Amino acid sequence: MKTKFLKILCCFIVLAFFGCSAFSLERSPYTINADFVMDEESSVYKICGVELSFSNLATETVKEFEVVFFLFDSDGEPAYECPNRLAFSIEREIGPDEDFSVCLSLDSYMTFVPQSLLEIDYLYVSRITYTDGSIWVDPYGFSAFM
Repeated sequence: MKTKFLKILCCFIVLAFFGCSAFSLERSPYTINADFVMDEESSVYKICGVELSFSNLATETVKEFEVVFFLFDSDGEPAYECPNRLAFSIEREIGPDEDFSVCLSLDSYMTFVPQSLLEIDYLYVSRITYTDGSIWVDPYGFSAFM
């Protein structure tokens, strides 16, 4: 009985020492940032867009990636001017430790012109296809928030 108690106690000590890091996901192979934009003199969009910056942290060259984000109004409510969840597939070769920036037009998604800037939240990459044929997937964006 005493040895069983000691084994359980040792397990709790090990778990407390290592915590959740013993069960964490692998390091994300990218970093990504985005800003909602509504400049009047843009050659990319007429209504609004998203300025996106992607960094490849993997040792392989990216062939294509899919970015997902949600749009909210200034009160934190889902944007009514367009679908709340948007996903874009971007085909571009990006070498290891390389950065890539692009402005994406949201014009075809807008049903109304936003009265104010919308906010991007829960931005993540759901899939990365590499030039060697390998594919990294994270359909729910868990690694982006680790």
